[in-house]
Amino acid sequence: MKTKSTINCMHFLRGIALATTFTVLFGGSTGAQNDSKPLLVCGVAKTQEQEPVKEKSEATIGLSYFKKADGSKIAVALIKAKNEQRKFAPAKNARVGFYAGQGKEQKLLQSLTTDMKGEATLTLSNNLPLEEDHSFTIVARIENDPLYQDAEEKIHLKDVDLKLLLNSDDTARRATVFVTETDKDGKPVPVKGVELKFYVQRMFGTMPGGDGYTLSTNEKGEASFSYPKKLAGDATGLITVVVKMEDNDQFGNAVAETPVKWGTVLAVDKNPFPRALWEPSAPMPLVLTICILFGGVWSIYAYIFVQLRKIKTEKINA
Repeated sequence: MKTKSTINCMHFLRGIALATTFTVLFGGSTGAQNDSKPLLVCGVAKTQEQEPVKEKSEATIGLSYFKKADGSKIAVALIKAKNEQRKFAPAKNARVGFYAGQGKEQKLLQSLTTDMKGEATLTLSNNLPLEEDHSFTIVARIENDPLYQDAEEKIHLKDVDLKLLLNSDDTARRATVFVTETDKDGKPVPVKGVELKFYVQRMFGTMPGGDGYTLSTNEKGEASFSYPKKLAGDATGLITVVVKMEDNDQFGNAVAETPVKWGTVLAVDKNPFPRALWEPSAPMPLVLTICILFGGVWSIYAYIFVQLRKIKTEKINA
């Protein structure tokens, strides 16, 4: 049985439905401006609230170019974005587009996603679009990413060649590097005033080759460095000489490396695991002494056990 209050509520709801239909048909523009206006449903006020849109994080791009010793080229984009503490930190899973060229002539090379370190690495091809002076432009761009704001960074560089010459019979242990670039006619020309650093390859990275390991090229694009005579090598005296051009405004990063027998021969220990108190293997006399002591103790235990068995056997027979 319907009560009077229920009937009144139904009439009230029917009136709201008719009013809403009239508003949609004849006053849609006015109603669209009042999305959060409270409604009365059976005497209870309810507010229509829109879900808040998540704000994108501000992002920055650091773009670097590297030419390896084997001649391959890579571009590395480091993405950082503001975290909850409003500090810039490496941004993972950011979508980065790599482009080559300038203006409307930009060509998309590839789109990559950053790793846990916020880095995206692209191996570049040898047929990048070049300008008249044989320079090239690489652009890294974040666009339409659901997590990060749009950002862009570009570098404009020229290709460079590092030719490293070594002579294994040279007692002075002199390493000579020739730095050249390609001119408008496609010919190699020496580059003056380029800073180079001479290193030695080690297990966990490179270390300076000695004092004054940073030099600049002369008019011939040449720089020479003498390595010290007491550099530790492997079992055959082999070391790897590494020459780097780091963060050059015109050429970016480049490296050249060559193995050479300039190191001192690593002495191989004939017995890498000697027996000593401070080594994992104890001295043999100490091992024998401990074995005799423990053997005597267990022999006594065995003798007592045998005697107990004999006593028990005699009692049973008696």
